[in-house]
Amino acid sequence: MIGWIITGIIAVPFVVMAVFLLNGRGSFLIAGFNTMSDEKRAEYDEKALCKAVGWLLLLMAIFMLLFPLAIHLDLMWLFWLTFVPFIVLPFAFVIYANTGNRFKKPVDPNAPASIVERKPMSRGKKLAIIIAIVISAQLLIAIGISTYRGERDPKVSIVNNSIRINALYGTDISFDSISEITLLQNSMREIGVGTRTNGYATSGQALKGTFQSSDRGPQLLFVFSSSSPTIHISKNRGVDVYISFRDSETTRSVYQMLSTALANR
Repeated sequence: MIGWIITGIIAVPFVVMAVFLLNGRGSFLIAGFNTMSDEKRAEYDEKALCKAVGWLLLLMAIFMLLFPLAIHLDLMWLFWLTFVPFIVLPFAFVIYANTGNRFKKPVDPNAPASIVERKPMSRGKKLAIIIAIVISAQLLIAIGISTYRGERDPKVSIVNNSIRINALYGTDISFDSISEITLLQNSMREIGVGTRTNGYATSGQALKGTFQSSDRGPQLLFVFSSSSPTIHISKNRGVDVYISFRDSETTRSVYQMLSTALANR
């Protein structure tokens, strides 16, 4: 739910600006164009540019709202189907708008030569834009992968003599290192999350990695903080591990699987 709220809060301004721009107004919202001199701005078809940017913002708002749906349904293909266009579209639009004299008004053949002449973008400027796009795309893809893995429920399975937690900051826990597995009826938020030392906590709900508790010391979390119950894996060596899922029945089912496997060792 928190994912929908966060993306909704971000998407609403996009939609509001898009509606404003689609009416051919609001050029002051367009970075770069709003800092041009009046003489330079007069060369552009302002309404056409506003409408194009409006459609861009509207598409980005739609893709943004699909992010939490992809994470909730655990559909990697849907995540990338929305994430990639969300990242690529702004860069593609910048290149499109700055090449081929697009959005510029037709040149008056009677205008002085100094005004008619339009210099194409230099090779160095094009190269700089391409390099900036590649670096930004790599960074944003890495952020996207981290966010997707961070927001997903962990995958818990039994592999040989260990519990395998497949998630961001995932780990294998040997049954020999486990003293007890219990099902706590409280959420991790009620138990006490502590302070993040090396982990994921962007949304404030999905928590993964190492957190420092003032009374329990370091603890390894793979939880949805407001969800209960919570699986507690007490260890005789190493830090204790806590696991919970968005769906409480999934948490109970995984607890039964782990406790049965531990009892049969």
